[in-house]
Amino acid sequence: MRAGKNTRDLAIGFGSQSVFKLLGFIVLALLARQLSQDDYGKLMFAMSLTGVAVLLTDLGASNDLIRRVAAAPDEARQRIEGVLSARLPLMGAYFVFVCGWVGLTKPELLPVAATIAVYAAVKDVYRSYASLFLGLHRIAYTVVAFGVHLLVLVTAIALGTALNRGLPWMAGSYLLAGVVLLCVSVYIAGRMVGPSRLRFGWRQMKSVFGGSMFLFALGALSQLQLSAGTLMLGYMTPYAEVARYEVAARLLEASQFVVRAATLILFPVCAAMAAKSQWDELRVLTHKMIAGVTVLGLATSGFVGLLAAWIIRIVYTSAYDESAVVLQVLYLGVPGLYVATIGTFLSASMHREKRAVLAMATGVALNSALNLWVIPRHGALGAAWMSVLSQSLVAVWLTFDAYATITRGVRALPGAKPPLETGLELGGE
Repeated sequence: MRAGKNTRDLAIGFGSQSVFKLLGFIVLALLARQLSQDDYGKLMFAMSLTGVAVLLTDLGASNDLIRRVAAAPDEARQRIEGVLSARLPLMGAYFVFVCGWVGLTKPELLPVAATIAVYAAVKDVYRSYASLFLGLHRIAYTVVAFGVHLLVLVTAIALGTALNRGLPWMAGSYLLAGVVLLCVSVYIAGRMVGPSRLRFGWRQMKSVFGGSMFLFALGALSQLQLSAGTLMLGYMTPYAEVARYEVAARLLEASQFVVRAATLILFPVCAAMAAKSQWDELRVLTHKMIAGVTVLGLATSGFVGLLAAWIIRIVYTSAYDESAVVLQVLYLGVPGLYVATIGTFLSASMHREKRAVLAMATGVALNSALNLWVIPRHGALGAAWMSVLSQSLVAVWLTFDAYATITRGVRALPGAKPPLETGLELGGE
């Protein structure tokens, strides 16, 4: 029964992600044709900045929520209430911080950044609801909520293009879509587990965030690894150079839909295996996942490498032809990106976040340090090469650590059986 449910959920996940990426390409194509390169660069920079900063409002609680709801479905309502109650006070601090920082460093970007900051906040609150749905193995609800959001976004941006609107309209379109996403999620959650009753206070925040800080660090570093090039280009080069990099980076992000669907479905499965000390089953599943994403990553890298110029022209028009070589370089790192994604969620499912954080922090530090030297000399292309180098290092590190953890049978979850009862050797941190 469970195997059939997992297969069905994977099919739903892959199918929905494919449609979502198609809609995402439509959004990118409309924006590229309507906005100037400077305005497109401003919008993408704002989205990257707020996408990293908003993680400070979650502190890993949403990822932890999946594990806890999967382990104890009867406590789902109390868990989502706790996470929302703890997160909302941080949202105000996040908004003030983003607006203050942009006002000091990029004042010309403040109106757009403030609008996108609100969008990033409501979208990230949705992530907590999505964690609830996934923990309860109800992936269809995430498909409905996010699908409605994308349809609203495409419609609003298409209307703005037809009316020849500029950057403010496009930023407002994202905000409208985010509000719709949140409303749909709240409605579905209310029907599933009942309405949430929020309880604010330091004790509540400490209870929710106390066990998820390393998950937060892992998620934040993963996002920063993907956004480092954009953020550093935004502060070191003109916005047109940011646009040159971002049109390729967005296509790289789109390539993750396959592994993202797999991780959404298999994260609670792997967490349950680790909780029950089913190390043999987890080893077999890990073999399949690593081998599968490696082959897929190599095939994807080769395919896009050959057709990069054609893809850029189809999605973004010939105005972005210079981004084709950036796209080719970024896609050289796709196998490493896929493997690192699997390694990251394996570490989280086995409560090995500390080791994964060290790997990700090393990758981000290497990426950032090298970009300081490379970007002034080679711009977007240099940032792309540094992303590939650092991502490959992280992938190798996380893979070795995951296999070492499974082999030793490390007991990272509370209540695990002693080693003598299972015949597995206990490994240390």
